[in-house]
Amino acid sequence: MLKDIKDYSAEEVGIFITAQGLDPSPFVSEGVDGDLLLSLSIDDLKNDLGLSSLQAKKVMKNIEFSKSLAGGGGGEDDEKVKELEAKVETLEDDVKAKDDEIAALKRKMEKMTTAVAPAPAPTPAPKPAPAPAPPQRRGPGVVGGAARGAAGGAMKGAIAGAILPGMDASDGAKAGAAVGATKGGLRGIRGRRRG
Repeated sequence: MLKDIKDYSAEEVGIFITAQGLDPSPFVSEGVDGDLLLSLSIDDLKNDLGLSSLQAKKVMKNIEFSKSLAGGGGGEDDEKVKELEAKVETLEDDVKAKDDEIAALKRKMEKMTTAVAPAPAPTPAPKPAPAPAPPQRRGPGVVGGAARGAAGGAMKGAIAGAILPGMDASDGAKAGAAVGATKGGLRGIRGRRRG
């Protein structure tokens, strides 16, 4: 519902006048609030506030129009506004619920990713004759990195697929596994180069 003009502060009257393309400074400097604005005549607007006849008529016309809006008067329109406000409120509640659900799923996904333990490094086979120990790899290797990446990617992809509309968990798992395997394999290659 619109605020009634009689309840406007001097600053709000200034905004009302500015919205009509007029200079608000005479209204603000004279402290014209909504109640006083409603009591002014066209002569008051011209003589005391320096408006032209056309500007004064424009202000008076807009005052009357705003009063009709604030007074309601459009029963059917009021019903539509109330109906739309109710729909907006329902949609806002739905969005809030979905936001909360997404936040909960993100927290759950973070817990799952931190709970995934890295695959144990393969133990070297015992050598029959003592020989210098082979250099230790820094990571699980290319194949192990790809497998580890695929597992983590599949989990993240399945969760994302379950959340996103138009996608299911299996599609998300497949996409996540492919991305994770590639990323894990590349990590393994980088580790081999360093080692």
